[in-house]
Amino acid sequence: MTTKKADPEAVKKAEAEKRKLDEELDEALRDTFPASDPVKLTQPDQHVEPDAEK
Repeated sequence: MTTKKADPEAVKKAEAEKRKLDEELDEALRDTFPASDPVKLTQPDQHVEPDAEK
């Protein structure tokens, strides 16, 4: 049985993504502390109001 070595670029990319998610979680925790609301990492889509008909 042979084992594949991990692609160094893929490993670096995965580590960078994990660091980014950790930073986002830390920021979300700072923004909500000490509130009792759960942490929300995702943001709602921007809602654009339609132009009022004249």
